[in-house]
Amino acid sequence: MPSSRCARDDRGVEGEYRLRRQKGGIGYFGQVRVRVVAGDPVRVVWAVDPGDRSSLQPGSDREFTDAAVVGARDGLDLVARCGVELSGHVVEVVHAQLDLTDVEVSAVRAASAMAVAEAFGVGDRVELGFDGGWAVRLAD
Repeated sequence: MPSSRCARDDRGVEGEYRLRRQKGGIGYFGQVRVRVVAGDPVRVVWAVDPGDRSSLQPGSDREFTDAAVVGARDGLDLVARCGVELSGHVVEVVHAQLDLTDVEVSAVRAASAMAVAEAFGVGDRVELGFDGGWAVRLAD
């Protein structure tokens, strides 16, 4: 089941999205939390604590951590297409949940894009789709 949340604190605005679905008997999992903070230029940075063993980490999980960063960039593109001004914002990927059974690249990328949309308050204007892999697009 997909689930999302958005929270604001003194460090910025966080968005999180969890995608756990089955398609054709195959499990797909991706869960990413991002934080939007002030900063220039607009960019996405990996900001997961290296000691966080519950999160994917660069190195052995590079394929998935790259998917989380690329997905956050996808999310920024979607947010901009929704008319949100991005200047002055940096997106930090602060957690990418480790799941040894069903973690999948397109699910991580899509969860990251959805988390960014949630953080910017436009989660209701984008939607998940599946065509050989998960992707996020503007809602009809």
